[in-house]
Amino acid sequence: MAYWQQQGYTTSTDGTNKILDSFPDPENKIKIIHSQYLEKDDQCNAYMEFLDDETDYIWNLDCDEVFKSEDIEKIISLLEAERYTSVGFKSVTFYGGFDKCLGGFEEGAEFMRIRKVYPGSYWATHRPPTIAHKIDNPWPEKHLDFNILSDNYGVRMYHYSYVFPNQVFNKLKYYKEYLSKNNCIDNYFDEVYLPWVLGDEQARKSVESKYMGVHEFKPSYRGPCFTKDFEYSHPEIVRQNLERLKEKFENQLLRYKI
Repeated sequence: MAYWQQQGYTTSTDGTNKILDSFPDPENKIKIIHSQYLEKDDQCNAYMEFLDDETDYIWNLDCDEVFKSEDIEKIISLLEAERYTSVGFKSVTFYGGFDKCLGGFEEGAEFMRIRKVYPGSYWATHRPPTIAHKIDNPWPEKHLDFNILSDNYGVRMYHYSYVFPNQVFNKLKYYKEYLSKNNCIDNYFDEVYLPWVLGDEQARKSVESKYMGVHEFKPSYRGPCFTKDFEYSHPEIVRQNLERLKEKFENQLLRYKI
């Protein structure tokens, strides 16, 4: 995107390309597109032209969003049986590691991730995720609500967006300087994230009390967003790699410890 290009970046530097290049693809389905884009709308539409006419749905997700295999199967069955045109998810958003997640504001947000598509469908906008169609007779809109999906079927999106220090630092730099300048807490990384991650239980309570939680948006904008214990189980792929991921977290944290 233009913001990161202005910082001197032309591609990912966090190992994403290596992962994509080595990812198993026995059916030769994966297509990787490298280019420079102004914003996410352009980036998303760049891959839409590669969808074949037989594609029924697009499941769009970020690299820090993970789903359980059994939940993916549930979703496929629901789409086939109910002919939904869109699906939203309730996030389990991890904070400062793998044992705490965000409640309040964050759990009240619906993450739109699945949309029905037809030949010629395109992204009208990425924020919020909205697909537009060129055909004259699309299915009537039928949405699978995130609360129904969570409460009735136990399906959640496991969102590791506030775990790794480098990830949080870069995300907040982008949000504060470009995306949502006035809504973000000033100096969030040093005033909220680091004191919480490095602090003991009392220090964490102090941070959360001061900011009505730990989300980067100002409390007056987003309301309460306190941390709570993670009481579910991680997706299998995360469980298999959990010790390595914890080691990565600790190694990144060394950079910021005084």
